[in-house]
Amino acid sequence: MKPITFQKQHLISLGYALLILLWSYTGLSKLTDQAAFEKQVITLLSVSHPEPISIGIPILEVLTAFSLVWNRTRVPGLYLSLLLITVFTAYVALVIAGYFGPAPCSCGGIIAALSWKAHLIVNISILSLVLYLLFHQNRKEAAVTP
Repeated sequence: MKPITFQKQHLISLGYALLILLWSYTGLSKLTDQAAFEKQVITLLSVSHPEPISIGIPILEVLTAFSLVWNRTRVPGLYLSLLLITVFTAYVALVIAGYFGPAPCSCGGIIAALSWKAHLIVNISILSLVLYLLFHQNRKEAAVTP
């Protein structure tokens, strides 16, 4: 039994590390090229004041990454991850459905090179990871609470 538990804990830690890397990378890449992300927000949403969105989303992504680092803040971080990845997955699904026409992708890195359908698969995989980690965290807390 011990080897299975040991391996499971390593996989869970790897899942958290993946989410921390994902949110750190996406948030920081949007902040470092904030002007490009702002243009994408304007193109997508046709808003005259994109700053709250073009600054708010990357800051939320970075805060989500930080919240996943510490055990005490992991549950809120997982819920923030769930919110973010659900919204981004819905966005990708709407792009595939043709709702936005030619829509921008501000992901960067290897994910930006993916097709929209592959992007949807990646997002659904990340969503599944977040749900699994939430389930695991809730079971762990239920076992501690009498």
